[in-house]
Amino acid sequence: MGYEAKQAVYLPTTDYLELELYLMDTRPGVRLDAFVTELVHRWLAIEMERLALRKNGQAMRGYQWKDLFLPDGTHLRTSHCGIIDFAKVVGDHIVSDDGVSLTPSQFANRDSKGRNAWRFVWVRYPGDEYWIRAANCRVRTDELRLRQSKATLQASTTA
Repeated sequence: MGYEAKQAVYLPTTDYLELELYLMDTRPGVRLDAFVTELVHRWLAIEMERLALRKNGQAMRGYQWKDLFLPDGTHLRTSHCGIIDFAKVVGDHIVSDDGVSLTPSQFANRDSKGRNAWRFVWVRYPGDEYWIRAANCRVRTDELRLRQSKATLQASTTA
């Protein structure tokens, strides 16, 4: 990676040291400047979305399932004993074909009990042609976060 211009940001010494000690205890090997850069990127992304919402008036709607976001228009499918059920994310809710608002667990257990929704619910994102098991979506999300963290860390260590 080439040269990256940087600008100093001044923090109170006690805050700086507290953050540095916290990172040494909880995330050994993570450099403070890389961590702060990641925080700033996250904050900017949120603020830019808020600004866009104020200008456009349209929020990105969807259902937040633990660490997996299902955007508005996402289809869900589950099956049990040959019975296939479908649902769709409408606004901020998961709505079954019969109009009932459900959680992923309730959707997976409509015809049965004790089923883990991550294993028994399949997801098709808007615009996609294929179904993905929810657990695989979750793994992909975790892998993407890990890759982004590694790229940020690598970029900061080479600079």
